[in-house]
Amino acid sequence: MAVIIGVSAWGGTKLDEKYQTSEPYFTIVLSLLGIGASLYLTIKEVIKASKENESK
Repeated sequence: MAVIIGVSAWGGTKLDEKYQTSEPYFTIVLSLLGIGASLYLTIKEVIKASKENESK
């Protein structure tokens, strides 16, 4: 999770620097997308593990 969020925040920072935005718009948006993606993947894995444990 930390890697996904960190990479997306880093990418947003780089985009803000490249386009010289007055506010950190890219950093905010990409950080939130990274959080959403990491939560999605975590929940998906938990559901998968839960189904595997039920079948045993």
